Amino acid sequence: MDETPLDTHDGRAIATAYVGFGAVGILGGELVLSTLLGTPMASPLAIGKGLLFVVVSSVFVGFLVNRKNQRIARQQASVRTSLTKLENVVSASPVPIISVTPDKQVTRWNEAATETFGWTQEEVLGKQLPEVTSDRPVSVDQILDQTTEEEGLSNLEVELRRRDGSVGEFLLSTAVIRDDDGDVVELVGVFVDTTAQKQRERRLREFEMAVEQAGHAIYLTTPDGKITYVNPAFEHITGYTRDEAVGETPDILKSGEMDGSYYESLWETVESGDTWHERIVDQRKSGEFYTAVQTIAPIHQGDESIGYVAIQSDITESELAKQRLGVLNRMFRHNLRNRMNVIDGYAEMIRTDAANEETLDRANNIVTAANELVALAEKAQTVADLLESDGSTRYVVELIDEAVTRAQSYYPDSTATVDVEPGISELVDNRVGVAVNELVTNSLEHGGETVHVDVFRSPRNDERLVIRVSDDGPGLPKGEWDAIERGRETPLEHGTGMGLWLVHWVVTKAGGSTRLGTTPLGGAAVTLELPIDDGDDDARDDSAGVERTLRGTTLDSTDE
Repeated sequence: MDETPLDTHDGRAIATAYVGFGAVGILGGELVLSTLLGTPMASPLAIGKGLLFVVVSSVFVGFLVNRKNQRIARQQASVRTSLTKLENVVSASPVPIISVTPDKQVTRWNEAATETFGWTQEEVLGKQLPEVTSDRPVSVDQILDQTTEEEGLSNLEVELRRRDGSVGEFLLSTAVIRDDDGDVVELVGVFVDTTAQKQRERRLREFEMAVEQAGHAIYLTTPDGKITYVNPAFEHITGYTRDEAVGETPDILKSGEMDGSYYESLWETVESGDTWHERIVDQRKSGEFYTAVQTIAPIHQGDESIGYVAIQSDITESELAKQRLGVLNRMFRHNLRNRMNVIDGYAEMIRTDAANEETLDRANNIVTAANELVALAEKAQTVADLLESDGSTRYVVELIDEAVTRAQSYYPDSTATVDVEPGISELVDNRVGVAVNELVTNSLEHGGETVHVDVFRSPRNDERLVIRVSDDGPGLPKGEWDAIERGRETPLEHGTGMGLWLVHWVVTKAGGSTRLGTTPLGGAAVTLELPIDDGDDDARDDSAGVERTLRGTTLDSTDE
């Protein structure tokens, strides 16, 4: 469409020309007829009437042309306004809008495209389209060809590379613009960024897979306790299928073993927004009781609770194993002590009545073996008690002092030195004292005449302390530590006692780690790395008076 339409001056010119041609036609026609044919000329009145008709007709024609011009002008103004509005809409659009020629020359690139892909309008307009496709999806040429063939695309999923190299996921819709001859002049693309949405969908699928494959029973409920979802582990543990459980309440699992106050406390906790974590005895569909550790937490959407998630870990077998071990341990210790007392009594009788040195030595061996078995049973009980107890905190210097002093009292002819790094006054788990005592005692018994205990801050982490016990003895047998690193013993590869296992278990329970090394002289060096416990102000106040600096102190029989 011509953007410079005829104006009113053009309408007047047409009217004037119409008058001129009409007047010339009338007068010239009369003159030609009169001259060539000899006919008399029309009267002035007739000629005047003709000229008046021409003038009136010219005015009317000029009026019509002027009206048409005004109408065209209004239409063109409306088109220009629409185009301006469209340009503003495209520029302000929150989604990227890009148009290119068939040879990929950029003709439109809005601000959203700059924010999304990184290139500015100055860098792309009138130039070739930047390479935005990633390695995986279809190419730009394929998209342009498909757009032309199908007269546009709708919601095509594509992956596009941004200027910084990152790849985004988009829904692309395209359109074709043709000229009057039907040739393609532009291809327009609108991009909806679905990167965050796709990531959420993937996380949701991963979460769903994790819940479905979890080994713990997981179920969801509405705020009033109606079950809306159970995972396969729930079906396996409880015996109820998903169809049987959904729509019911967790009451289907009630065994009658938990009193009403348990459930009152449970609901009071979760309805207040807190998490419930307690042991429970529930009942399977088969009627069999099972013991579980149950965690229930509210699910919040904003400030509103929309339901609850519950996780049950079936500990029935571990509870039974603990009970069996407890009973066997009690029976073992009780019967062992009684039988050892009998053996010890008979050995004393043999020793008293011994007629020769050989019989006396055998009796002594029996007494020694009996005492060692009783000591082993006592150590096993110590391990069990420690691992089942909740640790408290003690100053590390005080703990080391007490552990070394106790070990030293059993071997007064040996020497134990303690060196504490200046400024060390932190609290650690008090159960570690048993591990230190075990290491020092073992070193004094088997490791040589001198044992060193060093206490210093971990060079790798200021929040951890290191206690290293080293000696100048022959070192620990390789099999002793190999069994601990494997986490189990075998009939052919095992330790000779329970000491290192005790150290390993106690330190691990306290949140620390244990490493075995050697000293330059070939002796053993066991390193404990422990977390520092902040404790509380009361613990620090109560212990302030008992902290002692053992730096450079030698503990021997004279210290007793």
